Amino acid sequence: MRIGINGRFLAVKQTGVQRAAYNLIRSLVSVDRENEYFLFTPQEHVNNSDWDYENVTVVPSRLSEVKAVRKLLWEQISLPRLAKKYKIDILHSPANTAPFFYRGKSIINIHDLCFVVNPHWYSFTFRTMYNLLVPRLARRASKVITNSNNSRNDLLQFCNLPAERVSQVYWAVDNCFLEENNANAPSTIEHDDYILCVSSLDPRKNIKNLLQAYEIMRVNHPHIKSKLILIGGESPLFADENLKVQLYESDVIFKGFVNEETLMDYYRGARLCVYPSLYEGFGFPPLEAMATGVPVVSSSTSSLPEVVGNAALMVNPYDVNQIAESMAQVLDNPEVAERLIKEGKKQVRRFNWYRVARNVLAIYYEVHQSSLSSDAEKRFLPFKIWQSLLQVEKAHMTPLLSKK
Repeated sequence: MRIGINGRFLAVKQTGVQRAAYNLIRSLVSVDRENEYFLFTPQEHVNNSDWDYENVTVVPSRLSEVKAVRKLLWEQISLPRLAKKYKIDILHSPANTAPFFYRGKSIINIHDLCFVVNPHWYSFTFRTMYNLLVPRLARRASKVITNSNNSRNDLLQFCNLPAERVSQVYWAVDNCFLEENNANAPSTIEHDDYILCVSSLDPRKNIKNLLQAYEIMRVNHPHIKSKLILIGGESPLFADENLKVQLYESDVIFKGFVNEETLMDYYRGARLCVYPSLYEGFGFPPLEAMATGVPVVSSSTSSLPEVVGNAALMVNPYDVNQIAESMAQVLDNPEVAERLIKEGKKQVRRFNWYRVARNVLAIYYEVHQSSLSSDAEKRFLPFKIWQSLLQVEKAHMTPLLSKK
């Protein structure tokens, strides 16, 4: 197969969706030697070692040098032409948007439908555009991939898609976050007693309730002196969120966006990671915290129970008192914290990028061959390829699973 990758996601700020798309493509090209890949990408990714394989062709464009509107035009006009020029069999768009008028076989990853389920959390322009575009892209695609059963149910309900057109493939945690891969790395964090929240500051992340819960915890448990550090930033895509800290203002620290190395430092040093989000298509921070050996308090809504399983204290994100007491429970009880850390290490092993790549490859074969034959058995990844990829996954995971 000749597989085209829509690399527009590489030309924007790398938040959770973009990081997931990057890890997906990096994993696919690292394990698949059977198919050809054509990565349509910004110029600066031409010499990226993650794409340095004989069966990968990088086709650069000046994406990073243009404004958002021109990036959209590139995706809608230039990308279909490039796909035709390079005789692409399947065009895969891994980050929520795709060329609307592309007529070939296509796959799109839609991470969630939060802008449909809770439109008031977004700016008028953003929610209007996405409500018009994303459901139509989903209906035009040969296959939609989403990252949780919660998101899959939303797609089936709100986009009126047949069940066979939507595949659920869980995302994974980047190996760099695994505790055994960075336990000896020196820390650059100036704080030694803090609760960490990794999140943008948009309304659905529920930071307003987290700040209130933190104040309640400090009042009810005055012996707890842990600071609250928030990593993430604001975005003009979201509705305004008025965040105020009344008590313990000096102990609440907003760090904004940080690079991945600094983020890992903050995870490693945290006593607790709290994630009270109201809605998530997947939710990476709880898994990243578990991977670095940090106990987690998580919201019980949307996809998060699928992600954290029994490895976190689950809270009603609307109940600030429950959030406050759950944070205090972890900070006050070493036995609780240790149990969550142990369960978290088990939980995170369920989510690895080799498994993601294997499942997405199976979808490639299904889409490519579905119109070529009526034989259902031929619409799946050939067994020899599936078996070889399974061996790659086992070889990678066995030494990690053997660690206590």
